[in-house]
Amino acid sequence: MAQALALADRFKGLKELPGLKADACGVQRMTGDVGERVAIVAARDVRDKETVMVIPENLAVTRVDAESHPVVGPLAAEASELTALTLWLLAERAAGAGSNYAGLLATLPESTLSPLLWSDAELEELMAGSPVLPEARSRKKALADTWAALAPKLAADPARFPAAVYNEAAFCSAFSVIVATAAFLPAANCFALLPLVSGAMARTGNGNGCDLDFDPELNAVVVTAVRPYRAGSEMLLNDGRPNGELLLATGTLQDNNSSDFLSWPAGLVPADRYYMMKSQVLESMGYSAAEEFPVYADRMPIQLLAYLRLSRVADPALLAKCTFEADVELSQMNEYEILQILMGDCRERLASYTKSYEEDVKIAQQSDLSPKERLAVKLRLGEKRIINATMEAVRRRLAPIRGIPTKSGQLADPNSDLKEIFDTIESIPTAPLRLMQGLVSWARGDDDPEWYGKKKPGQGRK
Repeated sequence: MAQALALADRFKGLKELPGLKADACGVQRMTGDVGERVAIVAARDVRDKETVMVIPENLAVTRVDAESHPVVGPLAAEASELTALTLWLLAERAAGAGSNYAGLLATLPESTLSPLLWSDAELEELMAGSPVLPEARSRKKALADTWAALAPKLAADPARFPAAVYNEAAFCSAFSVIVATAAFLPAANCFALLPLVSGAMARTGNGNGCDLDFDPELNAVVVTAVRPYRAGSEMLLNDGRPNGELLLATGTLQDNNSSDFLSWPAGLVPADRYYMMKSQVLESMGYSAAEEFPVYADRMPIQLLAYLRLSRVADPALLAKCTFEADVELSQMNEYEILQILMGDCRERLASYTKSYEEDVKIAQQSDLSPKERLAVKLRLGEKRIINATMEAVRRRLAPIRGIPTKSGQLADPNSDLKEIFDTIESIPTAPLRLMQGLVSWARGDDDPEWYGKKKPGQGRK
């Protein structure tokens, strides 16, 4: 509590920075997954589309500041954007109270709970079965490779880069802080550390928070509410990433995240005698021979079903019926096959976890969990909810095809089964992962490690 009180005072001090306008924002302590945290709340009633914060460009820390830094500037100029900001953070932390950014630095965490910082044993124990496990390992390796490339340059000048400041543990911790707190500004096409925003504004995937971007006319970063807020309500930043990505990037999860999904693989069968013909059809529609589609707890893209139908169709005459714009069944046999594939995928995913859904529910109720254990079980439960919901949806759609009576005692039309869930299917007319185009913060940096960016539609699975 004492730490949270001190942190709240530091955030309040940032409101006094010259040129920063945040009269609509207050600072308040709240309960988080790990003790208390500090949040940005509405200091008064806020209207829809109202500007709640204006941060002058000179208060934002970007790659430009890193490249012009007297200590790490030359190294930052050769590094990726996030790495450059990490070097800047290490150098400014070393400056202590003498840093011009001491106020901002005092509000940033020393580290995060990102799985990038977990040990291999912790990852294996807590993430077994989760798709986050291989992704975390891949990103950990990429981060280690980034450090390995930097280490000789730092060691070559120990007076300038003392090992007590510039070491692998400190670098990885600082990197986790940058990834968690730096905001991406689409209009300026860059990352920025921002007073008040970085370190205090949590993320929401429900689209009911605040939008943030650079306004060239004001020469400032502007935070805008996308809905009305009552005084005292927490103001969050809109962030459409699923929980697995949020955990990797920020070390936090959002309860009831409507943007949470699992990537579902689909691909052509190499031994299929119509493989080339199907590949050409897919290419004309912007797809490749292997793709991944987002599946949510309450909806899935019609493109996943269409892709599976095309991949398993045995009659080339039916290819003309294939459409990625509507839920059109090609044949009952084809439909039965693709639904069986989806059901098998669900069972295989659930079997990969070491604990059942019911066991994880009991674990989540324990009061003595460590922060990592609590985050991991919340992630696993969220993933299993998506899988279980998908299984139930497929099971209901399979019932009339198998000739299983519905609750009314009659066989329902296969095309009308699951109408409730498929009415909510989102239309993704081109490639499946373009709904992730808002995740720009992970889709840029040509010289960044591969895991900074998400696979572009049409490139196939990694």
